[in-house]
Amino acid sequence: MNVSWRRPIALIALRGTIGVGIRPEHWIPVLEALRKRRSVRAVVAEIDSPGGTVSASDHLHGALARIAAEKPVVAFSGNICASGGYLIACAAHKVVVQPAAVIGSIGVISYRPLAEDLMRRLGVAMGVTKSGEFKDMGGFWRRPTERELAKEEALVDEYFELFLERVQGSRRIDEARLRELATGEVFTGRRAVEVGLADQLGTFDDAIDLAAAQAKVSVKSRWYGPRRTLRSRLLGGFAGELADAVLDRVLAAGGPQPRA
Repeated sequence: MNVSWRRPIALIALRGTIGVGIRPEHWIPVLEALRKRRSVRAVVAEIDSPGGTVSASDHLHGALARIAAEKPVVAFSGNICASGGYLIACAAHKVVVQPAAVIGSIGVISYRPLAEDLMRRLGVAMGVTKSGEFKDMGGFWRRPTERELAKEEALVDEYFELFLERVQGSRRIDEARLRELATGEVFTGRRAVEVGLADQLGTFDDAIDLAAAQAKVSVKSRWYGPRRTLRSRLLGGFAGELADAVLDRVLAAGGPQPRA
C-alpha cells in the first residue's frame, strides 16, 4: 500500500504578514503541488495573519481557491485571521475559529510616512526627475497633490470592491449586510460565527475532522510548506521576516501600497 494514501489530509500553516512572512512566490508552488497530488484528498489551512498587501493576499486566495475547486478545503484560525488573512480564508469551503480569535477587518488601507517637515528642518531636500505626473506618487518627501489623493482613493475603492466580491462569493452574505460588516472592524470568533463570517467554533483538530468528513477519508494528516530560505534558517523566523521587510523597503520603487 502506498503510505501517502494513509495521510490524505494536507496541513499548511500561513503565519505572519502577507507579502513578507507569507510570500506568494514561496507558497504558490506548494499549493499548486497539493492541488495536483492525487494522494492529497483535503487541505486544512491554519491562518494566523493580520493581513498584508492586497496583491499578495489575492494571489494566495486564488491558489487556495483552485484547490477548493477540486477537493475540500477548511480554514482554521485560533489567533488572528484579519484583513488579507481573512481574504485567503474565504477561499475555503468552511472556516473554523476559536471563540477568542480575531476575525474580519474587511477593508483596504493605504498609508505612508510624510517626512517633508522633518526634512525641511534638517535642511535636506529630494531632487526628482520623472517621466510622468504620478511616477513619484506616494513619495515620503512631499505631501500628495489633490489629483494623487483622488487616484489613490480610486485604487483603494477598487481593491475594496474586489475584497467584497471574494467574501460574498464564499460566505453568501447579502451584499447590504456584508457592507455593514465591512467597516474594517474585527470580531471575536464567536461573533464571527454569529454574523456569518465563519462557520463554526472549534479547535484545529475539529477542522481536520471536518475536512476528513467532507473528503470521506481517514483522519490522517501531514504538514506541508515551502523550504526555508538560508536567511530564514540563519536568522530565525522573526529576524528573517524583519530582514525581508527591510529588504522590501530598500528595493521598493515607491508609490502607495494598498494593504488588506
